[in-house]
Amino acid sequence: MIDKEYKRKVFDRHATTYDQHSSLQNKISDNLFKKLDLIEVRPNLILDLGCGTGRNGIIMKEKYQNMRLINYDFSVNMLQEAKKNEHKILGNKSEFVCGDIEELSFSENTFDIIWSTSCLQWCNNLSDTFRKIQASLKPGGLFIFSTFGPNTLFELKNITKKISNYQKTNDFIDTLSIEGMLVNEGFINTVIDSEEFCLTYKDINKLFLDLKNIGATSGFENKKIGLSGKSYLKLIIDGYKEYSFNGIFPATYEAVYGYAWNSDDK
Repeated sequence: MIDKEYKRKVFDRHATTYDQHSSLQNKISDNLFKKLDLIEVRPNLILDLGCGTGRNGIIMKEKYQNMRLINYDFSVNMLQEAKKNEHKILGNKSEFVCGDIEELSFSENTFDIIWSTSCLQWCNNLSDTFRKIQASLKPGGLFIFSTFGPNTLFELKNITKKISNYQKTNDFIDTLSIEGMLVNEGFINTVIDSEEFCLTYKDINKLFLDLKNIGATSGFENKKIGLSGKSYLKLIIDGYKEYSFNGIFPATYEAVYGYAWNSDDK
């Protein structure tokens, strides 16, 4: 289980460093926008779930100039950064709501598009989250998202589980399970695909720094169990040698992309 209060504090702490270390997340978002470009939709109201520092919302406002946007995130500091970034580029044109994705409380039939990128992995009950998203969409509304699949950081997952007997990285849900959840919650015409990215590091500490500065460290409730500190880090570095080649350390990410429609018969 993800410890939500712990993750909220982590994201609050690293809101000001997120944009300096989020090149992968930005690439994934750009790829999701390419998919959105192929879909004919004219939204009046869009919800950006897990808006972070607001980059995607700014692109949305430039893409659909006459629509309203609600930026939604459970980190107050992330929302503050989003407000600052939007004000610099567009002026204050959006709305901002602080809340947990798993506790959506918008009225039914509200949004034309619900967008979410690189944050659904922090949900403890993804199926229930899909149900609430479906309820918040208008009939015929679009849910478009990205998240991370099971191959994400498999190197680090294998190493930490081996040396501590506890899993220290998050669980990620596969594409077939995600599609099944969407269908079960009433979505239609689902489209799911995935691709892998391999980031490389000459210094494994840089990988940990990148994860830390976007707030992407494990959120498990058992995170404090097992080894920690410098001795633990040394064991990870030693274990990572199994995956390194010519002094280069890989970090694999599986990006999952999807979109689905709410039924017109809702």
